[in-house]
Amino acid sequence: MAGSQDMFDAIVMADESKKMKVLESLIGMIQKFPFDDPTYDKLHEDLDRIRGKFKQLCSLLNVQPDFKISAEGSGLSF
Repeated sequence: MAGSQDMFDAIVMADESKKMKVLESLIGMIQKFPFDDPTYDKLHEDLDRIRGKFKQLCSLLNVQPDFKISAEGSGLSF
């Protein structure tokens, strides 16, 4: 059964590696985003990519994000 354990360990490590790659990609996208340039012509495209990567990471981590900010019901929508 040692072979089965080795295979299981390899699957777990591959899964963790994928999570780290997605996280590193998201961090890189956020770091490169031009926050101080309101005339940036690819603003919406880049925000959509960041949003998609964030959703992918949440899915991989099996978390359900909640963005409610105040009691008035306003919040962010992803």
